[in-house]
Amino acid sequence: MDDKIELFFYKKDGNDFEDFIVKLYKIKYPRLVGVKPQGSKGDGANDGYLSGELVLQVYAPEKIEAKKVIDKLEHDFQRAKKENWNFTQWHFVINDKFKNIHRDIHHKVDELKKINPNIDIRVVDTQTLKNMIYDLQTDNSLKIYVLLEMDRDISNFGDFEKFETIVDFLSKEQAIKNITTYDFMNFSKEVFLPDGIKKLEINIKDEYFSKTFGTYIEKSTSIIEEFKAKVGFDEFENVGKYIQDIYQKYEKKVISEQALLKTYKEIYSKIDSDQNLEISLWITIAYFFDICDIGAIE
Repeated sequence: MDDKIELFFYKKDGNDFEDFIVKLYKIKYPRLVGVKPQGSKGDGANDGYLSGELVLQVYAPEKIEAKKVIDKLEHDFQRAKKENWNFTQWHFVINDKFKNIHRDIHHKVDELKKINPNIDIRVVDTQTLKNMIYDLQTDNSLKIYVLLEMDRDISNFGDFEKFETIVDFLSKEQAIKNITTYDFMNFSKEVFLPDGIKKLEINIKDEYFSKTFGTYIEKSTSIIEEFKAKVGFDEFENVGKYIQDIYQKYEKKVISEQALLKTYKEIYSKIDSDQNLEISLWITIAYFFDICDIGAIE
């Protein structure tokens, strides 16, 4: 996982890095909110805000130059104070891509701390962020997984061959033959409508769960409705039952978030490692949870 995390930071610059950091901090500080720039006022030197506690400022230049970092650090901190944000901590997150922070930057932070003893001022580098991810993973495994593994735009995904490979693979799993309808809470009551009219809301307990799939749910309908008839309705229904069977096996033992992640991992471990296959599998799982409500709690 070390290599995966480090590669992730190497790929991130500018707004992409800022968005990632705000999402990561929201896992650590659930009440933290992102700050949207407003015209000429900008974001008030605040990318993430937890009223009464924290102001988060993110900096991800293509190249780290100590003087520019120091100038920005000084400017953003002073502006955050002038904007009258209510905070006792100020975090300046910088994507140094594991190259370590220049000593002059640390000296500047020490200087600001002496002048502002009531504010906890920190420079947060990528090594610190990496450690944060590991610390958060214990209690937030699915959220961290989604943050690292599903951080991609699939709005233009069109590898239908890989999608059909997933459906074909799942439909031929031996375990499907052992499935009986009465094992499923409400899946057997649902009908796959070609026009996609019937949609049920996900009603699994955890509120975060409904946000897990993100654009995968949006894309799942357009892809699957187009190819469902080609795959075959009976075969496709069996795929959903198979996914639900695995999910409910885990859902009896762990919370819904962990059950979903374990379901995905169990299925993905049986197929070749391929990014488009991975996306296709998430699209397929998202479809069944969204359209057919296989994660429903009765």
